[in-house]
Amino acid sequence: MKKAISLLIIISALYVTGLLGQHTPDKPFEDATLLTGSVLLAAYLLALMLKDLKLPKLTGYMLLGILFGPAGFNFLNMENMEQLHFLENLALSFIALTAGGELKIQKLKNQLRSITYMITGQIVFVFIGLLSLLILLSNHISFLAGLQENVIIGFAILFAGTAVSKSPATTMGIITELKAKGRITDLVLAITVLKSIFLVLVFPLLIGWSKLYLLEGNALNSALFIDVMLQILSSIGFGVMMGYLIIGYIKYVGKENSLFLLGVAVVITEISSMFSIEILLTSIVAGIVVENLSKEGNRLIRSIEESSLPLYIIFFSFAGAGLHLQTLQKALGLTLFLVTMRMLLLFIGNWAGAKAAKETKQAANLSWLGFIGQAGIAVGLGLLIERSFPGEVGTTFKTILIGSVVINELLGPVFFKYLLVKVKEVGGVK
Repeated sequence: MKKAISLLIIISALYVTGLLGQHTPDKPFEDATLLTGSVLLAAYLLALMLKDLKLPKLTGYMLLGILFGPAGFNFLNMENMEQLHFLENLALSFIALTAGGELKIQKLKNQLRSITYMITGQIVFVFIGLLSLLILLSNHISFLAGLQENVIIGFAILFAGTAVSKSPATTMGIITELKAKGRITDLVLAITVLKSIFLVLVFPLLIGWSKLYLLEGNALNSALFIDVMLQILSSIGFGVMMGYLIIGYIKYVGKENSLFLLGVAVVITEISSMFSIEILLTSIVAGIVVENLSKEGNRLIRSIEESSLPLYIIFFSFAGAGLHLQTLQKALGLTLFLVTMRMLLLFIGNWAGAKAAKETKQAANLSWLGFIGQAGIAVGLGLLIERSFPGEVGTTFKTILIGSVVINELLGPVFFKYLLVKVKEVGGVK
């Protein structure tokens, strides 16, 4: 009850402050510090309330974002989220550093067969399955019926591509929250991070491929491949450099490590935005370098965990505020059908890969629950489609693409927590 009252006080204070400052849906809060502080406190309180219901804290952070976002009180609208976007990127860099720091090459070698087969199974079944499903059922889907075949194929490529993605931030957040350790935890994290790296490398080409079908006059050319390769190599090179910088500081200075790592995340965020370097890939590579090329890996993880809570709250609250619930209502039936099919294909692909790798029955039957949460790249792709097809068709495309992410992002943490509790890897219990 005390937590609920405290949360109500924060919301009331923000509402009154908004009235006094003439805050309206079209005019955002100008005091970013007040807004950020309120989000941190309110999200933490709501997460504690949901913890009593056995729900993950991450779900609480996201629900607070929805409550404070455009779908709720509109304290966090698109304009002030844009102003605070650097905090979201900062949090992503910090989380990706942790994910990279958890990847031990020796462990990967021991699980390489399972990782390879399970990633292959997921990508093949989910991508090809959804691609085929959308094309084959296009005549029975109202907004696709009557469209040119090339447009249907272009949309199917983008939808199937985003369906393969998995959010490493969600995975890392639940693992950190539950202090999870064990074989299934290691397997899910390794597959998630490696699949994310693969998709970072492939997605620009996937978008280029879809544009061949969606836009007239587009063609794949050598310039696209060169740009992608330069971005990848720059991100990896910068990540290696930052990894060695972290090693040097922790080894020879070793004081205020958390503050230094925050500074590293700021540098990665700023340099990445200036030179179009991939934040996620750079930060993961830096974490991998520290973990595997030095003895400072444990100190890196410990230092990050000391200061990670506010960044997790910011990242997932902003993610919740950015969920387009209004668009979800417009095509809820079709979106739910596609989300269900994604889960089914994910289970089949993961099960087939685990069986081929001769994994345990537990890994084959349950580990797919750790891959439901979806990466937010679909939002940007949805806007690309809407710009390409003004009118109802483009809006519906965007709605379904983003709507599926909304549902998967809300369900992902809940299912992953259930998995870790079920296999008894919570709190370091193997």
